[in-house]
Amino acid sequence: MRKVRSMVVAPQPGSRSSFLYPMPVHSDLDMGRVNDLLERHWKLNRSAVNADTDVLARYLADRLGARIIEAKSGEECLTWTMPNHWRVRKGQLRRLSGEVVCDFADNPLHLWTHSIGFRGIVSRDDLLANHIQTDPSRPEEFLYYYRNGYKPAERQWGFSLPHRLVESLTDPQYEVEIDADLDREGSLKVVDAFLPGELPDTVFIMAHTCHPALVSDGIGCIAVANELFHLLNARPRRRYSYRFLYGPEYFAAAAYLAKADPETIATLKFGIYLDMLTTNEPIGFQTSVRGNSRVDHIVRNVLSSHRPLLIERPSRALWGNDEMFYDGPGFNIPTVGLGRLMHREYHYNTDDLAHVNHYHVRESLWILSRVVEVFETDYVPVRGFDGPLYLSRYPQLQAKVPALSTSAASHRLLMLADGQASCQDLAQTLGLDYFQVRTFFDELVGLGLAARRERPPTAADLGSDQVAPLLAGR
Repeated sequence: MRKVRSMVVAPQPGSRSSFLYPMPVHSDLDMGRVNDLLERHWKLNRSAVNADTDVLARYLADRLGARIIEAKSGEECLTWTMPNHWRVRKGQLRRLSGEVVCDFADNPLHLWTHSIGFRGIVSRDDLLANHIQTDPSRPEEFLYYYRNGYKPAERQWGFSLPHRLVESLTDPQYEVEIDADLDREGSLKVVDAFLPGELPDTVFIMAHTCHPALVSDGIGCIAVANELFHLLNARPRRRYSYRFLYGPEYFAAAAYLAKADPETIATLKFGIYLDMLTTNEPIGFQTSVRGNSRVDHIVRNVLSSHRPLLIERPSRALWGNDEMFYDGPGFNIPTVGLGRLMHREYHYNTDDLAHVNHYHVRESLWILSRVVEVFETDYVPVRGFDGPLYLSRYPQLQAKVPALSTSAASHRLLMLADGQASCQDLAQTLGLDYFQVRTFFDELVGLGLAARRERPPTAADLGSDQVAPLLAGR
């Protein structure tokens, strides 16, 4: 039999990915676990204080070994009042013939958030003028009408419908049946999962549990964050402590900061809020208020080296969410936002399971895991020699870190390696990739030319205290 000889063809210039750190084909992400979370909970009526949102909170607490912090409906937390409790048993719009026009049971977005109970016959004119939300520019989709969830005194009801359906509403009258309670029963739930490390200094990760029948806007980010939790939990050693906080947006932050003990809040050093991570759009970040804290520098460095384009926005210019509490008056904890650019499905019923980008789920976890890796592996290199490095004697440096193996590049790096600056500090000062700087010094340590020393937290890690000029310039 004639043997078939395989041919190995060398890649041609430009014929392969130029990514310095391509995402691993086989990551540690458990897509089955991700899908279980999303499929069970995405279509629940997850308003801020709601039995459906409680189902999600208990699920998360059980699987993460987390505690649940509660704030009663109507309770004051900071200057925020915890929202009304909303219970919906039925929500239908029908023709007088009995034909159902829309049903809350099909999709909770059909009913305006915090709609009150109502049963009766309404005219077409009254219905369309006062009780229907629609978007003529997107005739097949319908909107998430949420604003009454932030207005505790409002007592309204209404439906959100595709414009094609609205155009078919030609009957003079319609029947409405909404069986719902809007009261001060129940409580808002904040899931608090903590992983202790050697340092009390804590990096906290946040995402929100609310927004019924939407995936990327909230629960998809929890799915990504949970995978990061499991990665961290599996580490044999953690330098930093980590806290994962999930709850209804804005209100959860107010509740947590009002109820957590001052000692715990004092350990919160750096925050990362997650938004829209499972969409089709490119990933980016928004800075903390100061923009020059350690978490800013680390996220910026990772995105610069791991993505072909760095997308960076000032604080609250990509998405605005719970970071304004933690990185706000009286707390001033540097908090960045990691998310993706505006997507077409935002606050429409099409932000559903079918539009989850599984590649971006993996990429989001990859980026987050690399950010954590910087926090966990950064160290102070202590040079054990004087004078310039005789590079020709150490060809392994050329093989491992060619960008830093030239005389000029290594000279700049070694001149600043004073036994005080860490690998990340040096990368930040010189505009270099952290992982290449760390690899360079790892090689020197292996050669006996340098030693490692733990990098202690410093006051400078929190960034500049001069907040007013930074805000004035935006």
